[in-house]
Amino acid sequence: MKIWLFRESQTAKDLKESLFSLTFCTFGDLITGVTIGYFTDLLNALPALIILIPPAIGMRGNIFASLGSRLGSYLHTGEIVIGGKSNLLKENIKTSFALTFSMSIYIGFLAWIVAKWFGMEKYFGRTIDVMDLSLISLFAGIFSAFIMIFFTFLITFLSYKKGWNPDNLTAPLITLAGDIITLPLLFFSMKVVSLFYDELKIVIFIAFLIITFTYTFLSSRTEVSKRILAESLPVLAICGLLSIFSGSILGSKFEGIMGISAILTILPAFLEDGGAIGGILAARFSSSLHIGEIKYEKKPSKKVIRLFIVMHIVGLIIFPLIGIFGYIAGSLIGLPGYNLLKMILISLTAGEILVIIVNFLSYYLSTISFKIGVNPDNVVIPVLTSLMDFVGTACLIGVAFLYL
Repeated sequence: MKIWLFRESQTAKDLKESLFSLTFCTFGDLITGVTIGYFTDLLNALPALIILIPPAIGMRGNIFASLGSRLGSYLHTGEIVIGGKSNLLKENIKTSFALTFSMSIYIGFLAWIVAKWFGMEKYFGRTIDVMDLSLISLFAGIFSAFIMIFFTFLITFLSYKKGWNPDNLTAPLITLAGDIITLPLLFFSMKVVSLFYDELKIVIFIAFLIITFTYTFLSSRTEVSKRILAESLPVLAICGLLSIFSGSILGSKFEGIMGISAILTILPAFLEDGGAIGGILAARFSSSLHIGEIKYEKKPSKKVIRLFIVMHIVGLIIFPLIGIFGYIAGSLIGLPGYNLLKMILISLTAGEILVIIVNFLSYYLSTISFKIGVNPDNVVIPVLTSLMDFVGTACLIGVAFLYL
């Protein structure tokens, strides 16, 4: 006799698809973790970059996972069909670029403020200014946006065409791509910006400011684009601020973290998987709300509880893997850190705490936003992933320091 959790085949399907995408992401994020470990010397050269890393990679996931969520909803509701032409797709592409331009400058500015606050403004022997971090953020955002647009459409349409639910795949795979692509591009952009002399920096910075405002304005002329931008910009601004808080946690503990820098190798995977779990739930809840499968209730229904349990089961598998990968990566690079058992326990303990938080946040944010007439596809994933950056960083670093 099947146990209660798997009485419905849909629950087993959710577990299989979610576990597949998150396991794949965890393996992929080993690359991101190794990247951070490999570029530790550059972090020491520009400590302020550690503040920019969480919001930069988070913003990529926020913008393009939301795009993937919207595409999934369009497919479920029949507003678009694979192979058909639609202005809806063009408007979504334009707004994604507009959001990338504006948010990249914004988080660069926030990172500069926090860097000044913590006295982390040294940059290759000189003091950084707002243009340095804004241009680093902007270049990384532009370079990655072209790749992310292509990947988002590919994974959404391909999964739907093969009979998989895009809601179970887009958030984790898109945020993974954002992590893998954005992080090395941040370090690359840092090297590029370091080559600019001051006058050239000013010209480039002003030019991009003009381009950003002009492109955002031109992209908001249709109702679809206007709604996406109107709902997304304020939320992404808040999300950027929340992600900066996670960067500030890293900044405030910079010297201590450098002493156990192997923990940085699991940070991207930990945050990405925490955000991806929230993204999966948010996308599922959004689609279910749009087609009437669930509605707002103070007490989550049995269907929702099943999804919560699925996420905890996934976490019991995924988070120990993250700890193992982090230990291996740290050992290969020669970074100081913890033994294997402690790395597993740190990741698992912090991860399960995070899953409890993300379960309830994703449900109530999705249902409440839908109830008040705001499209959850535009707001919930950005808010969740940014909260997960902050809460996840606090959980991981807090638990890690408890094991010292």
